[in-house]
Amino acid sequence: MTRIWRLAIVDDHELVREGLRALVASRGVAGWQLDYVGGSVEEALAIGIDCILLDVDLGPHAPDVATNCRTIRTAGVDVLMISAFDNPVAIRAGMAAGALGFVPKRVSYEDLAEALASVSRGEIYLSVELASTLASAPESPDLSPRELDALRLYASGLKLTAVARRMDISPHTVKEYLDRVRAKYQHVGRPARTRTQLYAEAARDGLLEHDGS
Repeated sequence: MTRIWRLAIVDDHELVREGLRALVASRGVAGWQLDYVGGSVEEALAIGIDCILLDVDLGPHAPDVATNCRTIRTAGVDVLMISAFDNPVAIRAGMAAGALGFVPKRVSYEDLAEALASVSRGEIYLSVELASTLASAPESPDLSPRELDALRLYASGLKLTAVARRMDISPHTVKEYLDRVRAKYQHVGRPARTRTQLYAEAARDGLLEHDGS
């Protein structure tokens, strides 16, 4: 018996996801069954699907794409990213977090079907668009675990003294970590001198944690 792969479409724009639902319903994808259409990764995972067609940006209050991809892969589910915009940093972060490919929303339905076929074989869908997008992504700094901890806490809005207490180190050491982070971002051509700039660059790289609130 041919296996049926259960697909979910997760997108925060109702018109987009309903348009995809109608397209899949009218055209079909061999071997795939659409079981969920909505805006929640958690709801999609709860019904036991095999793959999520995931919008790269689910809105300002949702986790970033890397966090979503890690959540999905931890649940043993495949993920294929989709977006109307080519955000090289976000797409690279999603791939690093386990996504099996990226499909721009401007591609043909045949391209989407091809991407899903690749996923069902456990293969990465490396299209010309994806290769070009990854090649254009700016380099990310190589941060140590402690530098990353300091960045996350400081970017969350904590003062140096509060970060120091959380990390059980001195404020001077926290400042040294943050200075190293800034220097590393500067080295890859992405200046991040202020807290706001640090937050923006770390978010682009998928380095910030979300509490789901």
